[in-house]
Amino acid sequence: MLRKRFTFGAALAAVILLAPLAPSAIAADPVVNTITLATWGSSPAETAALTDAIATFQARFPNIKVDLITDTDHSAQMAAKFAAHTPPDVFYVDWSVAQDWINQGVLYDLSSSIASSNFSLAPFNKSYLKPFQSGGAIYGLPKDANPLVLEGNKTLMAKAKIKALPKTIKEFDLQAKLLLAKKITPMCVDADLNRLGAFFVSFGGGISNSSWSQSLLGTAQTKAAMNWVMGNYKSGAFRTPSQLSAGWAGEAFGKAKCAYTMEGAWLDPFLHDSFPAVFKAMVKAPLPTGKHTGSLAFTAGYSIGKDSADKADAWTFIQYMTGARGMTIWTSQGVAIPSRSDVPTPFGYDVNALVAKDKYTVSPPAIVGWSKVIDAFNNQAKKQIQNKKFNVAKASAVVLSAAQAAWPSN
Repeated sequence: MLRKRFTFGAALAAVILLAPLAPSAIAADPVVNTITLATWGSSPAETAALTDAIATFQARFPNIKVDLITDTDHSAQMAAKFAAHTPPDVFYVDWSVAQDWINQGVLYDLSSSIASSNFSLAPFNKSYLKPFQSGGAIYGLPKDANPLVLEGNKTLMAKAKIKALPKTIKEFDLQAKLLLAKKITPMCVDADLNRLGAFFVSFGGGISNSSWSQSLLGTAQTKAAMNWVMGNYKSGAFRTPSQLSAGWAGEAFGKAKCAYTMEGAWLDPFLHDSFPAVFKAMVKAPLPTGKHTGSLAFTAGYSIGKDSADKADAWTFIQYMTGARGMTIWTSQGVAIPSRSDVPTPFGYDVNALVAKDKYTVSPPAIVGWSKVIDAFNNQAKKQIQNKKFNVAKASAVVLSAAQAAWPSN
């Protein structure tokens, strides 16, 4: 169960206010500099957690104030700021666009800051650093990690006399029939390559090879997984959020419109705050295995713009937030798990950590033009699903072909 959020900023601020002030401290006001931090927010819970973490930074560095900006469309708004040469001092960079932004020359190389601060990269998982590296330079540091896991609603499962989450694809198929017989949607999952790709890995295929230089979308194993996925959409075992009148899968799960979903740690605080009854009924497990286990893991990083105004204080912020202390505070809020090996797994996220460490949990490709592959796959998948009479084999082939055609040459 998620622990009640502890407002670190408020506690530390109280300590500071209660401490006796020396005469010299009263006489001279410290010079306070303000830096801007642009982020997105998957939920109010995430924004609240970040606000708490920022408060601990400001307590430790009272001469730096952080002005938090939560973008409604982060990528689009950052693109406009890059074009105007007025990026924030610090900002989130999603793994999927990192290489595009590096290629556009809008990110600042952190290598010199890392070296001069003796900031060690050794504790970071290499796969989470990789999206932000290019040509020996590093343009961001991963703030956390988030593998996909299977979440289930025990209350809905019980109605179909299901006692435990499915461990295999075969068990999922059997349970889906039991749930459908009770008029319960088994799984809400968007027709998104960043979700369905986990099953490609499970079936023995995948999205790309480990170096991200070659597509695996045309392999027999990936085709078999896609056929299984599209068959589930046709039978009703899978439903997209829009088919369940929800904005995203977590909302559909929270409203008890499905028994299962597959999301990251960001789901937990969202349910805790918005759907507490479902949160109490939630159980988690690795995704059902096909040929072997499999999942996708995502990350996002903190970066500084090439044209950012205050790189020095921005680096101080990044160094704290991606260091052991800052990451411990941030991930303890339950939105993500650590991307560093020296930071403990938050209470209640053992399954997420287990999946993150599995050898078949992979990070999707972070390559220039990757967004075009995602768009091609997602658009075609949704188009096929809209036709309820679609032929599974033909629809699967069309979706994979569209994604493969959009694959960057290199």
